[in-house]
Amino acid sequence: MTLGLANMRALMDRLDHPERRFRSVLVAGTNGKGSVTAMLASILHRHGLRTGRYISPHVFSVVERIAIDGEFVSLAEMEAAAARVVPLYGEIPFSYFEALTAIAFLVFAQRGVEVAVLEVGLGGRFDATNVVEPAVSVVTSISLDHRRILGDTEEEILREKLGVARAGVPLLVGALAPELRAVVDERAARTGFEVFGPAELGDATVEEEFLGGVRVHLRTPRADYGSARVRFGGRHQAVNALLATGAAERLLPSLERAVEGLESATIAGRFECLARGDRTFVLDVAHNDAALVATADHLARFRPREECALVFGLLKRKELFEAPRHLLRAAGCLCLVEPDAEPGSNDAAFPPHELLARYFAPLLPNAATDVMLWNRTASGDDSLARAKRWLDGDGRRFKVVLATGSHRVVEGFGGRILADAIGSAR
Repeated sequence: MTLGLANMRALMDRLDHPERRFRSVLVAGTNGKGSVTAMLASILHRHGLRTGRYISPHVFSVVERIAIDGEFVSLAEMEAAAARVVPLYGEIPFSYFEALTAIAFLVFAQRGVEVAVLEVGLGGRFDATNVVEPAVSVVTSISLDHRRILGDTEEEILREKLGVARAGVPLLVGALAPELRAVVDERAARTGFEVFGPAELGDATVEEEFLGGVRVHLRTPRADYGSARVRFGGRHQAVNALLATGAAERLLPSLERAVEGLESATIAGRFECLARGDRTFVLDVAHNDAALVATADHLARFRPREECALVFGLLKRKELFEAPRHLLRAAGCLCLVEPDAEPGSNDAAFPPHELLARYFAPLLPNAATDVMLWNRTASGDDSLARAKRWLDGDGRRFKVVLATGSHRVVEGFGGRILADAIGSAR
């Protein structure tokens, strides 16, 4: 990755500024930004706007990153745009993410997108998406992640993410701690923009929870929207739905189909529940401490731990604090795996024995948890495949299997589940 916007600005200049041909919304935050991006894009599309959605990273296919009106763009469209970007590498040493962001902007401009909802990849101030001039900006949440790059404290991380804020552009923020909200308000007073947190945006009341979603009643100063069933698990999705609705209100004069938009929003790997016979597989890309705590606590609310198995892998650059204890409370069996590295990436994952020693071993005497270590084998049989076979055999007592900790775990384990389902249907 590269820090700074010089490469993206040079790319946009050479490509005749496709990012200026549509309005944009920037969605930053440690957790929740993918869900807010999906919900907001869905609301805008349901109100007749040609809407682009850009998320990162993808889970199963790179085409997941770029969608228009709820449909992934084709690989051929991406390749056509890439043909304009790649030849510029000799003069502009852009990164993989910068190239994909430029490709998204080119496709959006070519297809006549009116509004693009852009999930910020990392931080905010120097993220490639931040070359746009947003009509609305959002910061969903703040917790410790990417500390080597963004800072060692939540305040330092917040200041980086506030790079998406602009003078005169409304900034919507999630449920921040008082000391963090004070940082936002100080920046707003100095820069000149309005801030809208949950209290200013309205009220989101959780009416009912499900394993794979939550029913929320939404009220804002503009309207009482009634109940919406959001297809993302966890009580925290109520605030995310409020942020998405609040952002849409600042882009549209009226929202007659807000509930329809919220209810139709989906995104791969965000507490995605797949029923296979009498078993439910849950794919969740949570990969930092706060997100994993939320995922574990949500699972524990709906299933006894003895019915739950956890397939878990983690990249070495990640840090955990409270998550291991919460994960062990939620699952009666822990399958530790080592996912493959991202192609072209230096991100290595913990081998299972290191992951066990570093985060789980001290907690096991009081956890009553079975632990399986699925190491790679000399035959090339990878750990995710072995974990899948074990769960299909001796592990039939587990009614819910959660795969989490890394996008690579979700991709590898989830891909095997989907491949098996496709094969059995033929």
